[in-house]
Amino acid sequence: MKEYKWEVGTMYVDRNAFKECVTSYAVHSGRGIWFSKCDSHRCKAVCKEGCKWFAYCHKMKQEDSWQLTSCYKKHTCSKATKIGIMSSQWLSKAFMKKICENPKIKLRSLIKKAHSKWNVDLTMTKAARVKQQALDEINGTYGEQYRRIHDYAAELLRSNPGSTVQIQVERPPEFELETPPPGTDLRPRFQRIYICLEACKRSFMVCRPMIGLDGCFIKTPYGGQLLTAIGWDPNDQILPIAYAVVEAETKDSWRWFLLNLCDDLVVDKIRWCTFMSDQQKVTLNLNLCN
Repeated sequence: MKEYKWEVGTMYVDRNAFKECVTSYAVHSGRGIWFSKCDSHRCKAVCKEGCKWFAYCHKMKQEDSWQLTSCYKKHTCSKATKIGIMSSQWLSKAFMKKICENPKIKLRSLIKKAHSKWNVDLTMTKAARVKQQALDEINGTYGEQYRRIHDYAAELLRSNPGSTVQIQVERPPEFELETPPPGTDLRPRFQRIYICLEACKRSFMVCRPMIGLDGCFIKTPYGGQLLTAIGWDPNDQILPIAYAVVEAETKDSWRWFLLNLCDDLVVDKIRWCTFMSDQQKVTLNLNLCN
């Protein structure tokens, strides 16, 4: 793109294809190009004040394609380190492969990569936006993932027969009304999920009767808490028994988690178990299992 040759008559699939071409050229050549005109029928890219370079493209009649009709190829300006049209969306596509290989890449690494590759300055805020957009493209947005929570549960049950997956959702208060206000979103929202895999359950049945309980924060945009129940195998290694994702670590969420755990491990096994909470020995009231 640094040596891209602008030729009158060049065809583009649509306006976005032309704008992406101009953006790539501006970044690779280090020019302060911007769009002076951009509407549904025409798009003109010009360089910074004092430079005669420009590229004018317009929409073809009775077609969706666009054509470059005029341009001036020579620059009379110096190179720039800040490219105004270098959007985070364009950068996310450029860094897609790198972020896909290392989703935990640091923002400073992206900034250094942009400076060494194109000699452009990238702020921490923009780098964070670029990384998040790339991750959203790779993994899908968090909202889309939660919408497929039932597909995830079905796949767990298919690949792990005998497992337990319990999903609890909540409805908005307007759902109980006979005539909800227009425009109200009545779709259920994810609240909790409990998972106990059959292999883990059967393994614990032949292990010592000791269960450790703990919870931790989930560092995602939607937050939440991860509740876990673990055991110890004959080699003194941690054995996951069950886990749950809940909205908060409360008495109600713990009771819901333990009730499901009692149903899976049955009373005859769990009534003799010693429970350890936060690595501290405690005595729990197991009447909830009766």
